[in-house]
Amino acid sequence: MSNSNEKKNKQMDERSGRKVWIGVGIAVAVLLVIYLVLCFLPGRGNTFYKGTSINGIAIGGMQQEEAQTLLETELSGVTTVNGVDYSTLELKPEVEGVEPYQMDLSQALTFDVESLAADAYAHDRGGMFLTRGARYLVGILSGGRQYTVLPHTASEEAVAEALEQCGILELNTTVETAWQLQEETLDVTIGTSGYVVDSDALIPQIMEHTAAGNYEPITCPLVAQAPKPVTGEQLHEETAAEPKNATLEVAADRSYKVLESVRGVDFDVAAADSLLSGAAEGTTVQIPLQREEPSISSKELQEKLFRDVLGGYTTTVGGSAGRKSNVRLCAEKCNGYILLPGEQFSYNEVVGKRTKEAGFGEAPAYNEGKTVQEVGGGVCQGSSTLYCAALYSNLEIVERQNHSYPSGYTPIGMDATVSWGRPEFSFKNNTNYPIRVVAWYKDGKTHYEIQGTKESEFKVEIVSETVQTIPAARKEVPDPTLPVGQEVVEEKGHTGYKVQTYRKVYDGNGQLISSNKEAFSSYRMTEQVVRVGTMEAPVAPPTETPVAPPEVAPEAPAVPPAA
Repeated sequence: MSNSNEKKNKQMDERSGRKVWIGVGIAVAVLLVIYLVLCFLPGRGNTFYKGTSINGIAIGGMQQEEAQTLLETELSGVTTVNGVDYSTLELKPEVEGVEPYQMDLSQALTFDVESLAADAYAHDRGGMFLTRGARYLVGILSGGRQYTVLPHTASEEAVAEALEQCGILELNTTVETAWQLQEETLDVTIGTSGYVVDSDALIPQIMEHTAAGNYEPITCPLVAQAPKPVTGEQLHEETAAEPKNATLEVAADRSYKVLESVRGVDFDVAAADSLLSGAAEGTTVQIPLQREEPSISSKELQEKLFRDVLGGYTTTVGGSAGRKSNVRLCAEKCNGYILLPGEQFSYNEVVGKRTKEAGFGEAPAYNEGKTVQEVGGGVCQGSSTLYCAALYSNLEIVERQNHSYPSGYTPIGMDATVSWGRPEFSFKNNTNYPIRVVAWYKDGKTHYEIQGTKESEFKVEIVSETVQTIPAARKEVPDPTLPVGQEVVEEKGHTGYKVQTYRKVYDGNGQLISSNKEAFSSYRMTEQVVRVGTMEAPVAPPTETPVAPPEVAPEAPAVPPAA
């Protein structure tokens, strides 16, 4: 009996166990169906779950493109996430005594909003089918997923620019070779090797770190760098120099100061290369120098500066008060002008444009052979007087042109006409010392002279030779208002001349050093215009003389006929 009961109980337990497992299976199956439904549901939607946000920017309920547009607007230029600013990255070069550099990434950081929106959408709605349900359930239970994304660097060019701006690329512990010019030697200190930042390795490192959200300080990669090699030829190009005479530095107000002379420098390039090739880093090599003294020292220039009058000339000034005033103004503008060796004097440039605003007045001047009133009339007397002074100073004449007609204030062939623009009068300081123009006007005379330094005594003689004389042709113009035989000179006319001048230079003993053609001047001939009378004198009518009537004899009485 007991065995029967035991058997029955065992069967009941087995049936109960089967029921439990059947129940568990059914429950699992139900849950699996529910999960499969949950996995199926995300694929049916096309918007983010409610409550979804990226860096605090709500995108729940939006489609992927809408979210992307919003993120582009909200994240543009943003460098701070959750209160932390990522715009500065510390770079640490492992060089003794060098502090870390702070790199400003504000212009290099960005967010890939397209990828952000796509990744968030894929997390909510995409991915493997069997994982969707879990992500869907977590999203529902958590009230929407909150994503936090850090900015990163995406442009090598932007990172390179930020590196350059922070100054770390200027870090260079290499000591380059240096040299110093001594009186008798050129002392060359050979440089020593050091390190520079390896930007080619640092840029990718920065981009990798920021892409991974790592904004910890970065240790900069360094590369060794040796000092640049220096050759004897290079040193010669940079240090060798011809001797330089003492000269002047002239200010705008024509004041001046003496600039010191410079000794010439030279050395043997091959010998220098031999010394440099065997020198170790950090050692100093002394290259022997050959020095050459300048021909004019500072002391000599100061002693001889403007010591002599090289030459001068004076002319008498006639004409109106306006003309005399213009001549005076020209002298004032030229007075004190300094020319260094090799420099040129331009009369137009120094005197300037002749305007009333510049102080010039109207005065008679020649124009096309006629006398006219012109602003600046008389300036040619200044240029002609200065031309004569330059000739007697034995200076080089660069540009000169004669007047159309001989002037009355200088000998023929020794005038110099000017006009604003052209013609010009200019000369050159062909001496080894500075020269100065001294000019004045006083008591109806204007004087120009050149002060400088005579290295030897000389005297200049200007000889003029009239090559051709062209008498003024006579042109008669009939004038019916003048009686026959009467003449009136309308224009006096000018005799034409062709003149060759010579410059003869004598030494201090009166010996002729040189004799050269100086200038050829051609003066125009103009006709003499004479009005000749053509009016005949009126002829008086003939005078009538009265004629007396003839006398008549008395008539004889008639004789009667004969009977």
